[in-house]
Amino acid sequence: MGMILYDVGLSPNCKRARIGLAETGEPFEKRQVNLLAGAQKKPEYKEIHPLGRVPTLNDDGVIIWESGAILLYLADKFPDRGLLPKSLAERGHAYQWLTFGETSIHSYMGPMGFQMMRKPPGKRDEALLERGRKRMPDVLEALDRQLEGKEYIVGDFSIADAACAPWLDLAPSLGIELAPFENVSAWMNSMKARPSWKA
Repeated sequence: MGMILYDVGLSPNCKRARIGLAETGEPFEKRQVNLLAGAQKKPEYKEIHPLGRVPTLNDDGVIIWESGAILLYLADKFPDRGLLPKSLAERGHAYQWLTFGETSIHSYMGPMGFQMMRKPPGKRDEALLERGRKRMPDVLEALDRQLEGKEYIVGDFSIADAACAPWLDLAPSLGIELAPFENVSAWMNSMKARPSWKA
């Protein structure tokens, strides 16, 4: 059966998983989950993801959901594909920045994205949007400092980059400018130049 990713093309969390899969160099199948039609709520999908969310990876019957877990699983399954550094200290830093992507970045941008993309202008939570716009510059400043003198977050490409970049690609559409953060902007250009970005 091989690797099957249950996917939504516009989802940054699915993009995280697609980047990880593409970086392995192994073939995988993308199966689109039609959220508008409620496919994620059907019993057959909830058998593999009890909360009915995307992405979900089915690797020959091994079911993994949550994009960060998928990235870690792929790094473990393909240890020679450069998804994690070799030394324990550097792997620890990669885990740290992967978690940063899931907490510091996604905790603001996920709810902001929901408001901007799923709700009409008059129904949006403007206080939530404004809070994210005020706090994200601190998050970006921390990432910018980490990227000083580096092409990728921990030096070479790793799953930490796959975890952080997809949500930040949406930043301008959410009213968050990346241009003041030169290292972040250069890193995003490096990410977009990788073939895996188009997966």
